[in-house]
Amino acid sequence: MGNELFRPIDPETAKAASDIAKLGSDVVGTGRALGAYSAGVVGNLPKNLVGMLDDWVVQKRRLSLLKYDEEFRARLRDRNIDPVEPSSTILIPLLEAAVDEDDEALRDLWTRLLANAYDPSRRDAVRGSLVAVLKRFDPFDAVVLQLLGEVSGEPSPNARDYVKGVTSRSEDEVMVSFANLVEFKCLSTPNTNEHHKPHMAPRGRLLLAAVRK
Repeated sequence: MGNELFRPIDPETAKAASDIAKLGSDVVGTGRALGAYSAGVVGNLPKNLVGMLDDWVVQKRRLSLLKYDEEFRARLRDRNIDPVEPSSTILIPLLEAAVDEDDEALRDLWTRLLANAYDPSRRDAVRGSLVAVLKRFDPFDAVVLQLLGEVSGEPSPNARDYVKGVTSRSEDEVMVSFANLVEFKCLSTPNTNEHHKPHMAPRGRLLLAAVRK
């Protein structure tokens, strides 16, 4: 393991972390859910991970929450929507799943999901079960699902070759994501001999609706 994980927090990062701490109950919505959430996810790590590693993860999570807060509010401002805090049964698992994500494509989906959870006209599309599914995604799984969701009718010449052509990724990578998405019940392959031709499943359509821009 490299030493970068144990570097001291630089002044800019420390200031940002201090800023989010000062925000208190205003970081997400009215903050009722965040208080309970912070005590666990943003709190101490297990006792065998202490010292600077503990501090580093805590600060990183605080900065992550601040970034999510800024981004989802900006999206709602673009829609001229005043945020309405969702149920803590949705908000807390959503934040818990999203806070440690570093991949930009997946962070974008979490931000969309968070914005839609705060949007009164879209909140019903955000289900706890979809949060649990998205948490299991690899970054390329998200790319594949969105690509197939944009296609009207059957991809040509088939789903596998279509995704390969659009993304320039290998057949193995495409097929592994197909297998993942079938396991998550976002895609289906009714014919067991046609794993290269999966179809969008109801859960996949619901997830895409929940993260729409």
